[in-house]
Amino acid sequence: MSDRSPRARGIRRAAAAAAAGALAVTLAACSGASGGAGGGAAPAGEKTYSVGVTTYFLSHFLPGKAVGSNVDYAIYTPLTKVDTATGKAVNAVAESIESEDNKVWTIKIKKGWTFHNGEPVTAQSFADSWNATAYGPNAYTNNYMFANFKGYVDLNPAEGKPKAETLSGVEVTGTDTLKVTLDKPLALLPYVLAQSAFAPVPKAALTGADAFDRKPIGNGPYQMEGEGIVTGATKVSLKRFAGYAGTPGNAERIEVKSYQDEGAAYRDLQAGNIDVTLVSGNNLTSASTQFKDRLVQAPFPALMYLGFPLWDERFSDVRVRQAFSHAVDRQAIVKSLLRGFGRPATGLAGTTVPGGGADECSACTYDPAKARTLLAEAGGWKGPLKLWTYQDPLNTVILEAIGNQLRANLGIEAVTTQAQPVDQLYPNMTAKKIDGPVLLYMGAGYPHLYALADQLFTKGSAANVTGYADEEFASLMAEAAGAGPDEAVGLTRRATGHALGGLPLAPLFWPVGGLPHSAEVGGVKPEFLGGVALSAVTVG
Repeated sequence: MSDRSPRARGIRRAAAAAAAGALAVTLAACSGASGGAGGGAAPAGEKTYSVGVTTYFLSHFLPGKAVGSNVDYAIYTPLTKVDTATGKAVNAVAESIESEDNKVWTIKIKKGWTFHNGEPVTAQSFADSWNATAYGPNAYTNNYMFANFKGYVDLNPAEGKPKAETLSGVEVTGTDTLKVTLDKPLALLPYVLAQSAFAPVPKAALTGADAFDRKPIGNGPYQMEGEGIVTGATKVSLKRFAGYAGTPGNAERIEVKSYQDEGAAYRDLQAGNIDVTLVSGNNLTSASTQFKDRLVQAPFPALMYLGFPLWDERFSDVRVRQAFSHAVDRQAIVKSLLRGFGRPATGLAGTTVPGGGADECSACTYDPAKARTLLAEAGGWKGPLKLWTYQDPLNTVILEAIGNQLRANLGIEAVTTQAQPVDQLYPNMTAKKIDGPVLLYMGAGYPHLYALADQLFTKGSAANVTGYADEEFASLMAEAAGAGPDEAVGLTRRATGHALGGLPLAPLFWPVGGLPHSAEVGGVKPEFLGGVALSAVTVG
Protein backbone atom coordinates (compact mmCIF):
# COMPACT_ATOMS: atom_id res chain seq x y z
CA MET A 1 0.00 0.00 0.00
CA SER A 2 1.29 3.41 -0.87
CA ASP A 3 1.86 6.10 1.70
CA ARG A 4 -1.24 8.28 1.64
CA SER A 5 -0.08 11.03 3.92
CA PRO A 6 0.13 14.75 3.08
CA ARG A 7 3.76 14.48 4.08
CA ALA A 8 4.37 11.92 1.38
CA ARG A 9 2.63 14.09 -1.14
CA GLY A 10 4.73 17.07 -0.21
CA ILE A 11 7.86 15.05 -0.54
CA ARG A 12 6.74 13.51 -3.78
CA ARG A 13 6.29 17.02 -5.05
CA ALA A 14 9.72 17.82 -3.75
CA ALA A 15 11.08 14.91 -5.66
CA ALA A 16 9.22 15.98 -8.75
CA ALA A 17 10.45 19.53 -8.44
CA ALA A 18 14.00 18.87 -7.44
CA ALA A 19 14.19 15.61 -9.37
CA ALA A 20 17.14 14.43 -7.38
CA GLY A 21 17.83 11.04 -8.53
CA ALA A 22 19.48 8.17 -10.00
CA LEU A 23 20.56 6.96 -13.38
CA ALA A 24 19.65 8.55 -16.61
CA VAL A 25 17.64 6.69 -19.16
CA THR A 26 18.93 7.15 -22.64
CA LEU A 27 16.14 7.69 -25.03
CA ALA A 28 16.32 7.19 -28.70
CA ALA A 29 16.28 10.47 -30.48
CA CYS A 30 13.16 11.16 -32.42
CA SER A 31 12.99 11.45 -36.11
CA GLY A 32 12.36 14.82 -37.61
CA ALA A 33 9.45 16.53 -35.92
CA SER A 34 6.94 18.80 -37.45
CA GLY A 35 7.45 21.94 -35.45
CA GLY A 36 9.24 21.05 -32.22
CA ALA A 37 11.94 18.51 -31.47
CA GLY A 38 9.58 15.65 -30.71
CA GLY A 39 6.69 13.95 -32.40
CA GLY A 40 8.56 11.41 -34.48
CA ALA A 41 5.37 9.65 -35.48
CA ALA A 42 3.42 12.85 -36.15
CA PRO A 43 1.94 13.41 -39.59
CA ALA A 44 3.82 15.91 -41.75
CA GLY A 45 2.82 19.50 -41.03
CA GLU A 46 1.18 18.71 -37.71
CA LYS A 47 2.11 21.12 -34.93
CA THR A 48 3.73 18.98 -32.30
CA TYR A 49 6.36 19.28 -29.62
CA SER A 50 7.99 17.15 -26.94
CA VAL A 51 8.38 17.62 -23.20
CA GLY A 52 10.71 15.85 -20.79
CA VAL A 53 9.43 14.78 -17.37
CA THR A 54 10.69 12.50 -14.62
CA THR A 55 9.22 9.00 -14.43
CA TYR A 56 7.26 10.11 -11.39
CA PHE A 57 5.05 12.22 -13.64
CA LEU A 58 3.99 9.15 -15.62
CA SER A 59 3.58 6.80 -12.69
CA HIS A 60 -0.23 6.92 -12.33
CA PHE A 61 -3.17 8.48 -14.14
CA LEU A 62 -6.18 7.30 -12.19
CA PRO A 63 -7.36 10.42 -10.27
CA GLY A 64 -7.17 8.49 -7.01
CA LYS A 65 -3.49 7.85 -7.63
CA ALA A 66 -2.55 10.77 -9.86
CA VAL A 67 0.44 12.82 -8.73
CA GLY A 68 -1.01 16.17 -9.79
CA SER A 69 1.46 16.74 -12.60
CA ASN A 70 1.10 18.88 -15.70
CA VAL A 71 0.41 15.68 -17.66
CA ASP A 72 -2.56 14.97 -15.38
CA TYR A 73 -3.96 18.44 -16.08
CA ALA A 74 -3.63 17.88 -19.82
CA ILE A 75 -5.74 14.73 -19.50
CA TYR A 76 -8.25 15.90 -16.89
CA THR A 77 -10.13 19.08 -16.15
CA PRO A 78 -11.48 19.19 -12.56
CA LEU A 79 -14.40 21.26 -11.30
CA THR A 80 -12.19 24.30 -10.71
CA LYS A 81 -8.77 25.61 -11.64
CA VAL A 82 -6.46 28.21 -10.17
CA ASP A 83 -6.08 31.35 -12.23
CA THR A 84 -2.31 31.84 -12.24
CA ALA A 85 -2.75 35.59 -12.83
CA THR A 86 -5.03 36.24 -9.84
CA GLY A 87 -4.36 33.24 -7.63
CA LYS A 88 -8.11 32.72 -7.37
CA ALA A 89 -9.95 29.43 -7.76
CA VAL A 90 -12.29 29.78 -10.74
CA ASN A 91 -14.85 27.41 -12.19
CA ALA A 92 -13.80 24.97 -14.90
CA VAL A 93 -16.31 22.12 -15.26
CA ALA A 94 -18.33 23.59 -12.39
CA GLU A 95 -21.14 26.01 -13.27
CA SER A 96 -21.39 27.11 -9.65
CA ILE A 97 -20.15 26.07 -6.20
CA GLU A 98 -22.20 27.54 -3.39
CA SER A 99 -22.60 27.18 0.36
CA GLU A 100 -24.21 29.17 3.14
CA ASP A 101 -22.13 27.68 5.92
CA ASN A 102 -19.00 26.36 4.13
CA LYS A 103 -19.98 22.90 5.31
CA VAL A 104 -22.83 21.87 3.00
CA TRP A 105 -22.11 22.69 -0.62
CA THR A 106 -24.19 22.59 -3.79
CA ILE A 107 -22.16 22.05 -6.94
CA LYS A 108 -23.73 22.47 -10.36
CA ILE A 109 -21.91 21.15 -13.41
CA LYS A 110 -21.81 22.71 -16.85
CA LYS A 111 -23.57 20.87 -19.61
CA GLY A 112 -21.79 19.74 -22.76
CA TRP A 113 -18.63 18.27 -21.26
CA THR A 114 -17.67 14.78 -22.38
CA PHE A 115 -14.89 12.30 -21.76
CA HIS A 116 -12.51 11.37 -24.55
CA ASN A 117 -14.70 8.34 -25.35
CA GLY A 118 -17.77 10.52 -25.84
CA GLU A 119 -19.43 9.64 -22.51
CA PRO A 120 -21.04 12.70 -20.90
CA VAL A 121 -19.46 14.15 -17.76
CA THR A 122 -22.15 14.18 -15.07
CA ALA A 123 -22.43 14.63 -11.34
CA GLN A 124 -22.24 10.85 -11.04
CA SER A 125 -18.86 10.91 -12.84
CA PHE A 126 -17.44 12.96 -9.97
CA ALA A 127 -19.20 10.94 -7.27
CA ASP A 128 -17.86 7.67 -8.73
CA SER A 129 -14.32 9.01 -8.80
CA TRP A 130 -14.43 10.42 -5.27
CA ASN A 131 -16.04 7.34 -3.72
CA ALA A 132 -13.45 5.05 -5.30
CA THR A 133 -10.61 7.17 -3.95
CA ALA A 134 -12.12 7.53 -0.50
CA TYR A 135 -12.84 3.79 -0.14
CA GLY A 136 -10.04 2.54 2.11
CA PRO A 137 -9.64 -1.00 0.73
CA ASN A 138 -8.77 0.45 -2.70
CA ALA A 139 -5.62 1.93 -1.11
CA TYR A 140 -5.55 4.82 -3.55
CA THR A 141 -2.74 7.25 -2.85
CA ASN A 142 -4.98 10.31 -2.68
CA ASN A 143 -7.42 8.78 -0.22
CA TYR A 144 -6.45 11.19 2.56
CA MET A 145 -7.69 14.17 0.57
CA PHE A 146 -11.26 13.14 1.38
CA ALA A 147 -10.72 12.98 5.15
CA ASN A 148 -12.93 16.05 5.70
CA PHE A 149 -15.83 14.60 3.70
CA LYS A 150 -18.74 13.30 5.78
CA GLY A 151 -18.68 9.53 5.89
CA TYR A 152 -14.93 9.17 5.35
CA VAL A 153 -14.47 7.34 8.65
CA ASP A 154 -17.06 4.74 7.63
CA LEU A 155 -14.96 3.95 4.56
CA ASN A 156 -11.70 3.98 6.50
CA PRO A 157 -12.24 2.47 9.95
CA ALA A 158 -9.25 2.12 12.25
CA GLU A 159 -10.14 -1.55 12.63
CA GLY A 160 -12.39 -3.98 10.83
CA LYS A 161 -14.23 -3.67 7.56
CA PRO A 162 -15.71 -0.45 6.18
CA LYS A 163 -19.31 0.25 7.11
CA ALA A 164 -20.07 1.71 3.70
CA GLU A 165 -18.74 1.82 0.15
CA THR A 166 -19.65 5.40 -0.66
CA LEU A 167 -19.29 8.74 1.10
CA SER A 168 -22.49 9.81 2.85
CA GLY A 169 -21.30 13.37 2.27
CA VAL A 170 -21.45 13.05 -1.54
CA GLU A 171 -24.97 12.95 -2.91
CA VAL A 172 -25.96 13.08 -6.57
CA THR A 173 -29.14 15.15 -6.47
CA GLY A 174 -29.52 15.53 -10.20
CA THR A 175 -27.75 14.74 -13.45
CA ASP A 176 -25.70 17.89 -13.11
CA THR A 177 -25.89 18.55 -9.37
CA LEU A 178 -23.91 17.35 -6.39
CA LYS A 179 -24.53 17.98 -2.72
CA VAL A 180 -21.32 17.77 -0.70
CA THR A 181 -21.30 17.71 3.09
CA LEU A 182 -18.07 18.12 5.05
CA ASP A 183 -17.37 17.14 8.65
CA LYS A 184 -16.34 20.71 9.39
CA PRO A 185 -16.53 23.98 7.44
CA LEU A 186 -13.91 24.67 4.78
CA ALA A 187 -14.32 27.90 2.86
CA LEU A 188 -11.47 26.96 0.57
CA LEU A 189 -13.16 23.88 -0.87
CA PRO A 190 -13.09 25.39 -4.41
CA TYR A 191 -9.27 25.41 -4.17
CA VAL A 192 -9.23 21.82 -2.99
CA LEU A 193 -11.40 20.78 -5.92
CA ALA A 194 -8.86 22.17 -8.41
CA GLN A 195 -6.61 19.16 -7.89
CA SER A 196 -6.52 16.28 -10.36
CA ALA A 197 -7.39 13.94 -7.48
CA PHE A 198 -10.92 15.39 -7.71
CA ALA A 199 -11.28 14.87 -11.46
CA PRO A 200 -14.22 12.82 -12.80
CA VAL A 201 -13.98 9.36 -14.31
CA PRO A 202 -16.11 7.54 -16.88
CA LYS A 203 -17.69 4.14 -16.21
CA ALA A 204 -14.66 2.34 -17.67
CA ALA A 205 -12.58 3.34 -14.65
CA LEU A 206 -14.94 1.50 -12.31
CA THR A 207 -14.61 -1.88 -13.98
CA GLY A 208 -10.91 -1.81 -14.91
CA ALA A 209 -9.06 0.55 -12.62
CA ASP A 210 -5.59 -0.90 -13.28
CA ALA A 211 -5.93 -0.67 -17.04
CA PHE A 212 -7.41 2.80 -16.70
CA ASP A 213 -4.48 3.85 -14.54
CA ARG A 214 -2.14 3.00 -17.43
CA LYS A 215 -4.28 4.47 -20.21
CA PRO A 216 -6.78 6.97 -18.82
CA ILE A 217 -9.90 8.37 -20.45
CA GLY A 218 -10.16 11.91 -19.20
CA ASN A 219 -12.12 15.05 -19.96
CA GLY A 220 -9.13 17.35 -20.50
CA PRO A 221 -7.73 19.11 -23.55
CA TYR A 222 -5.55 16.14 -24.54
CA GLN A 223 -6.24 12.42 -24.82
CA MET A 224 -3.71 9.65 -24.57
CA GLU A 225 -2.91 7.67 -27.70
CA GLY A 226 -1.54 4.16 -28.14
CA GLU A 227 -1.19 1.68 -25.32
CA GLY A 228 -0.46 4.26 -22.62
CA ILE A 229 2.04 3.37 -19.94
CA VAL A 230 3.25 -0.20 -20.41
CA THR A 231 6.31 -2.00 -19.08
CA GLY A 232 9.44 -0.47 -20.51
CA ALA A 233 7.64 2.51 -22.01
CA THR A 234 9.59 5.75 -21.84
CA LYS A 235 7.12 8.02 -23.56
CA VAL A 236 3.46 8.60 -24.21
CA SER A 237 1.73 10.56 -26.94
CA LEU A 238 -1.05 13.04 -26.27
CA LYS A 239 -3.43 14.16 -29.02
CA ARG A 240 -5.55 17.29 -28.85
CA PHE A 241 -9.14 16.36 -27.94
CA ALA A 242 -11.45 17.74 -30.62
CA GLY A 243 -14.46 17.54 -28.29
CA TYR A 244 -12.93 19.51 -25.44
CA ALA A 245 -15.45 21.93 -23.94
CA GLY A 246 -12.85 24.30 -22.49
CA THR A 247 -10.10 26.33 -24.12
CA PRO A 248 -8.40 23.96 -26.59
CA GLY A 249 -4.70 23.20 -26.48
CA ASN A 250 -2.44 24.97 -28.95
CA ALA A 251 -0.36 22.05 -30.20
CA GLU A 252 -2.03 19.22 -32.04
CA ARG A 253 0.14 16.58 -30.45
CA ILE A 254 2.55 16.35 -27.51
CA GLU A 255 5.15 13.67 -26.98
CA VAL A 256 5.90 13.19 -23.26
CA LYS A 257 9.24 11.51 -22.61
CA SER A 258 10.15 10.17 -19.19
CA TYR A 259 13.55 10.23 -17.52
CA GLN A 260 14.81 8.82 -14.27
CA ASP A 261 16.00 12.23 -13.19
CA GLU A 262 15.88 15.87 -14.12
CA GLY A 263 19.50 15.94 -15.28
CA ALA A 264 18.87 13.34 -17.98
CA ALA A 265 15.91 15.32 -19.31
CA TYR A 266 17.96 18.51 -19.31
CA ARG A 267 20.80 16.86 -21.23
CA ASP A 268 18.32 15.69 -23.86
CA LEU A 269 17.02 19.24 -24.12
CA GLN A 270 20.57 20.48 -24.63
CA ALA A 271 21.01 17.83 -27.33
CA GLY A 272 17.91 19.09 -29.14
CA ASN A 273 15.86 15.95 -28.59
CA ILE A 274 13.07 17.58 -26.60
CA ASP A 275 11.59 21.07 -26.54
CA VAL A 276 11.01 21.88 -22.87
CA THR A 277 11.57 20.48 -19.40
CA LEU A 278 11.57 21.56 -15.76
CA VAL A 279 14.95 22.10 -14.11
CA SER A 280 16.27 23.21 -10.74
CA GLY A 281 19.53 23.42 -8.80
CA ASN A 282 22.72 23.20 -10.83
CA ASN A 283 20.81 22.46 -14.03
CA LEU A 284 18.99 25.74 -13.56
CA THR A 285 22.27 27.56 -13.24
CA SER A 286 23.47 26.01 -16.49
CA ALA A 287 20.18 26.75 -18.23
CA SER A 288 20.35 30.42 -17.29
CA THR A 289 23.59 30.67 -19.26
CA GLN A 290 22.75 28.52 -22.25
CA PHE A 291 19.08 29.35 -22.80
CA LYS A 292 18.98 32.97 -21.52
CA ASP A 293 15.74 34.47 -22.86
CA ARG A 294 14.38 30.99 -23.47
CA LEU A 295 14.31 30.22 -19.75
CA VAL A 296 11.02 30.85 -17.94
CA GLN A 297 11.15 31.01 -14.16
CA ALA A 298 8.78 28.68 -12.32
CA PRO A 299 8.24 29.57 -8.65
CA PHE A 300 7.28 26.50 -6.66
CA PRO A 301 4.39 26.77 -4.17
CA ALA A 302 6.69 25.45 -1.50
CA LEU A 303 8.96 26.27 1.40
CA MET A 304 12.44 25.09 2.38
CA TYR A 305 12.69 25.33 6.13
CA LEU A 306 14.69 24.33 9.17
CA GLY A 307 12.42 22.38 11.51
CA PHE A 308 13.24 22.22 15.21
CA PRO A 309 12.67 19.05 17.27
CA LEU A 310 10.47 20.52 19.98
CA TRP A 311 10.77 17.28 21.98
CA ASP A 312 14.49 18.00 22.42
CA GLU A 313 14.99 20.07 25.61
CA ARG A 314 17.85 21.96 23.98
CA PHE A 315 15.27 23.58 21.68
CA SER A 316 12.50 24.11 24.24
CA ASP A 317 13.44 27.79 24.72
CA VAL A 318 12.14 29.88 21.83
CA ARG A 319 15.20 32.12 22.15
CA VAL A 320 17.39 29.21 21.05
CA ARG A 321 15.24 28.69 17.98
CA GLN A 322 15.24 32.42 17.26
CA ALA A 323 19.03 32.47 17.63
CA PHE A 324 19.42 29.71 15.06
CA SER A 325 17.09 31.50 12.66
CA HIS A 326 18.81 34.87 12.99
CA ALA A 327 22.19 33.16 12.46
CA VAL A 328 21.30 31.91 8.97
CA ASP A 329 22.09 34.23 6.05
CA ARG A 330 19.26 33.36 3.68
CA GLN A 331 20.28 35.94 1.10
CA ALA A 332 23.77 34.43 0.85
CA ILE A 333 22.37 30.94 0.39
CA VAL A 334 20.04 32.06 -2.38
CA LYS A 335 22.71 34.13 -4.09
CA SER A 336 25.69 31.78 -3.86
CA LEU A 337 24.19 28.30 -3.77
CA LEU A 338 20.97 28.81 -5.71
CA ARG A 339 22.43 31.38 -8.11
CA GLY A 340 19.50 33.64 -7.41
CA PHE A 341 16.83 31.04 -8.22
CA GLY A 342 14.88 31.35 -5.04
CA ARG A 343 13.68 34.01 -2.65
CA PRO A 344 14.72 34.40 0.97
CA ALA A 345 11.65 33.54 3.01
CA THR A 346 10.06 36.19 5.20
CA GLY A 347 7.05 34.06 6.01
CA LEU A 348 5.48 30.73 5.26
CA ALA A 349 4.52 31.19 1.60
CA GLY A 350 5.68 33.37 -1.25
CA THR A 351 3.57 35.68 -3.37
CA THR A 352 2.75 32.94 -5.91
CA VAL A 353 0.69 31.08 -3.31
CA PRO A 354 -2.78 32.59 -2.74
CA GLY A 355 -2.69 34.18 0.71
CA GLY A 356 1.11 34.19 0.76
CA GLY A 357 3.59 37.03 0.54
CA ALA A 358 3.20 38.43 4.06
CA ASP A 359 6.20 39.14 6.30
CA GLU A 360 5.10 36.86 9.13
CA CYS A 361 8.51 35.81 10.45
CA SER A 362 10.30 38.42 12.56
CA ALA A 363 13.10 35.93 13.26
CA CYS A 364 13.84 35.45 9.56
CA THR A 365 16.21 38.42 9.36
CA TYR A 366 19.96 37.85 9.32
CA ASP A 367 21.32 39.34 12.55
CA PRO A 368 24.36 37.49 14.00
CA ALA A 369 24.69 39.86 16.95
CA LYS A 370 21.08 39.37 17.98
CA ALA A 371 21.50 35.64 17.47
CA ARG A 372 24.44 35.48 19.88
CA THR A 373 22.58 37.60 22.45
CA LEU A 374 19.48 35.41 22.31
CA LEU A 375 21.50 32.23 22.65
CA ALA A 376 23.41 33.66 25.62
CA GLU A 377 20.16 34.73 27.32
CA ALA A 378 18.87 31.19 26.89
CA GLY A 379 21.93 29.77 28.63
CA GLY A 380 24.17 29.21 25.64
CA TRP A 381 24.86 26.01 23.75
CA LYS A 382 26.69 23.01 25.17
CA GLY A 383 27.98 20.00 23.31
CA PRO A 384 27.78 18.89 19.69
CA LEU A 385 25.04 19.78 17.19
CA LYS A 386 23.79 17.53 14.41
CA LEU A 387 21.85 18.87 11.43
CA TRP A 388 19.62 16.56 9.38
CA THR A 389 18.00 16.41 5.96
CA TYR A 390 16.80 13.91 3.35
CA GLN A 391 19.19 12.65 0.71
CA ASP A 392 19.49 15.21 -2.05
CA PRO A 393 22.70 16.67 -3.49
CA LEU A 394 21.62 20.31 -3.21
CA ASN A 395 20.23 19.80 0.28
CA THR A 396 23.59 18.49 1.41
CA VAL A 397 25.35 21.59 0.16
CA ILE A 398 22.82 23.93 1.75
CA LEU A 399 22.98 22.09 5.06
CA GLU A 400 26.78 22.36 5.11
CA ALA A 401 26.46 26.10 4.53
CA ILE A 402 23.98 26.41 7.40
CA GLY A 403 26.37 24.47 9.62
CA ASN A 404 29.19 26.85 8.77
CA GLN A 405 27.01 29.86 9.55
CA LEU A 406 26.01 28.41 12.93
CA ARG A 407 29.67 27.79 13.73
CA ALA A 408 30.64 31.31 12.75
CA ASN A 409 27.70 33.19 14.21
CA LEU A 410 26.85 31.16 17.32
CA GLY A 411 30.24 29.71 18.16
CA ILE A 412 29.02 26.11 18.03
CA GLU A 413 32.15 24.23 17.04
CA ALA A 414 31.07 20.60 16.79
CA VAL A 415 28.49 20.75 14.00
CA THR A 416 27.89 17.66 11.86
CA THR A 417 25.35 16.85 9.18
CA GLN A 418 23.51 13.69 8.30
CA ALA A 419 21.18 12.81 5.40
CA GLN A 420 18.74 9.92 5.35
CA PRO A 421 16.39 8.59 2.69
CA VAL A 422 12.98 10.22 2.93
CA ASP A 423 11.36 6.96 3.94
CA GLN A 424 13.70 6.70 6.92
CA LEU A 425 13.85 10.33 7.95
CA TYR A 426 10.13 10.94 8.40
CA PRO A 427 9.45 7.84 10.51
CA ASN A 428 12.44 8.78 12.65
CA MET A 429 11.04 12.26 13.16
CA THR A 430 7.64 10.82 14.02
CA ALA A 431 9.35 8.55 16.53
CA LYS A 432 11.27 11.58 17.89
CA LYS A 433 14.61 9.95 17.13
CA ILE A 434 16.04 12.97 15.33
CA ASP A 435 18.33 14.96 17.61
CA GLY A 436 18.76 18.25 15.78
CA PRO A 437 17.25 20.74 13.31
CA VAL A 438 16.08 19.27 10.00
CA LEU A 439 16.25 20.87 6.55
CA LEU A 440 13.02 20.01 4.73
CA TYR A 441 10.86 20.92 1.74
CA MET A 442 7.10 21.21 1.89
CA GLY A 443 4.81 21.85 -1.05
CA ALA A 444 1.28 23.18 -0.57
CA GLY A 445 -1.25 20.37 -0.65
CA TYR A 446 -3.50 22.68 -2.65
CA PRO A 447 -2.91 26.21 -3.85
CA HIS A 448 -3.44 28.31 -0.72
CA LEU A 449 -1.55 29.53 2.34
CA TYR A 450 -4.11 27.70 4.46
CA ALA A 451 -2.90 24.39 3.04
CA LEU A 452 0.73 24.99 4.00
CA ALA A 453 -0.18 26.25 7.47
CA ASP A 454 -2.51 23.33 8.04
CA GLN A 455 0.08 20.80 6.91
CA LEU A 456 2.98 22.18 8.93
CA PHE A 457 1.36 23.37 12.16
CA THR A 458 -1.87 21.46 12.81
CA LYS A 459 -1.59 18.90 15.58
CA GLY A 460 -1.82 15.42 14.13
CA SER A 461 -0.89 16.44 10.58
CA ALA A 462 1.55 13.94 9.08
CA ALA A 463 3.63 16.86 7.84
CA ASN A 464 3.85 18.49 11.28
CA VAL A 465 7.19 16.90 12.12
CA THR A 466 8.25 19.40 14.79
CA GLY A 467 5.59 18.34 17.30
CA TYR A 468 4.01 21.82 17.33
CA ALA A 469 0.58 22.07 18.98
CA ASP A 470 -1.13 25.33 19.89
CA GLU A 471 -4.74 26.01 20.78
CA GLU A 472 -4.81 29.59 19.53
CA PHE A 473 -3.40 28.54 16.16
CA ALA A 474 -6.02 25.79 15.93
CA SER A 475 -8.79 28.23 16.87
CA LEU A 476 -7.76 30.78 14.22
CA MET A 477 -7.51 28.07 11.56
CA ALA A 478 -10.95 26.76 12.46
CA GLU A 479 -12.31 30.29 12.20
CA ALA A 480 -10.60 30.71 8.81
CA ALA A 481 -12.11 27.47 7.54
CA GLY A 482 -15.56 28.74 8.31
CA ALA A 483 -15.12 32.24 6.93
CA GLY A 484 -15.55 33.65 3.45
CA PRO A 485 -12.59 33.39 1.05
CA ASP A 486 -11.24 36.91 1.66
CA GLU A 487 -11.72 36.80 5.42
CA ALA A 488 -10.14 33.35 5.44
CA VAL A 489 -6.91 34.80 4.05
CA GLY A 490 -6.65 37.32 6.89
CA LEU A 491 -7.41 34.74 9.55
CA THR A 492 -4.94 32.26 8.06
CA ARG A 493 -2.25 34.94 8.06
CA ARG A 494 -2.98 35.64 11.73
CA ALA A 495 -2.75 31.94 12.50
CA THR A 496 0.48 31.61 10.54
CA GLY A 497 1.98 34.66 12.20
CA HIS A 498 1.07 33.26 15.60
CA ALA A 499 2.71 29.93 14.80
CA LEU A 500 5.85 31.55 13.44
CA GLY A 501 6.02 33.66 16.60
CA GLY A 502 6.69 30.42 18.43
CA LEU A 503 9.05 29.40 15.66
CA PRO A 504 8.67 25.62 15.56
CA LEU A 505 10.40 25.98 12.21
CA ALA A 506 12.50 28.65 10.56
CA PRO A 507 11.46 29.47 6.97
CA LEU A 508 14.59 29.66 4.79
CA PHE A 509 13.66 30.25 1.16
CA TRP A 510 10.95 29.80 -1.42
CA PRO A 511 12.41 27.66 -4.21
CA VAL A 512 12.25 28.59 -7.88
CA GLY A 513 12.64 26.28 -10.84
CA GLY A 514 12.96 26.99 -14.53
CA LEU A 515 11.51 25.95 -17.86
CA PRO A 516 14.24 26.15 -20.53
CA HIS A 517 12.85 25.55 -23.99
CA SER A 518 13.84 25.27 -27.63
CA ALA A 519 13.43 28.05 -30.16
CA GLU A 520 10.75 25.98 -31.86
CA VAL A 521 8.13 26.55 -29.15
CA GLY A 522 6.63 29.55 -27.38
CA GLY A 523 3.93 30.37 -24.86
CA VAL A 524 5.87 28.51 -22.20
CA LYS A 525 4.49 29.17 -18.73
CA PRO A 526 4.40 27.19 -15.50
CA GLU A 527 1.43 25.52 -13.93
CA PHE A 528 0.91 25.85 -10.20
CA LEU A 529 3.36 23.07 -9.33
CA GLY A 530 6.03 24.36 -11.71
CA GLY A 531 5.72 22.04 -14.70
CA VAL A 532 5.01 23.60 -18.08
CA ALA A 533 1.32 24.18 -18.84
CA LEU A 534 1.14 21.74 -21.74
CA SER A 535 -1.91 23.11 -23.51
CA ALA A 536 -0.49 26.66 -23.53
CA VAL A 537 2.66 25.82 -25.52
CA THR A 538 2.67 27.03 -29.11
CA VAL A 539 4.68 25.51 -31.95
CA GLY A 540 6.48 27.37 -34.68
